[in-house]
Amino acid sequence: MKKSFIFFIRYLGTLAVFILTAFKVSAEDWSYKDDRSSPETLIESYYYAINHRYYAQAYSYLINPPADFNQWKDGYADTKSVKVKFGETSPDPGAGQIYWALPVALLAEKMDGKEVVYYGCYIIHMINPGMQGDPPYKNMGISRATLKETNQPFEKAVPKDCD
Repeated sequence: MKKSFIFFIRYLGTLAVFILTAFKVSAEDWSYKDDRSSPETLIESYYYAINHRYYAQAYSYLINPPADFNQWKDGYADTKSVKVKFGETSPDPGAGQIYWALPVALLAEKMDGKEVVYYGCYIIHMINPGMQGDPPYKNMGISRATLKETNQPFEKAVPKDCD
């Protein structure tokens, strides 16, 4: 019995090494960011997930996500990375709801090395935490986005405000 137990433990160890080697899992692969404490950190977390190909996580930030997850995900197939810059925003509370109109500029690097700059606004929504007495808790999320491509440099592309 003792020999078979030792064999089993060695087998599990060998199997774990095989799996980690086969999938090239390393300490860097376990990085994670999910910060919904402000509109800016929410959008940073969204693009962190996009940049790391954590598409299910990024999709979870959308309050009303597109019905077809795979089609949405395929929209990022040629995106290598995204950098984001923010303009000024402030909360617009009312009737238990809080909204932010967050001006942004995005620098998207495509897989072929081409860079594209976008500008626009994210509308961020949160139900007032003090008014959420029963589960499930509704996190801050992305209500909608309006983004357009621009020829402006990334450093100057952030809109002054959201119209």
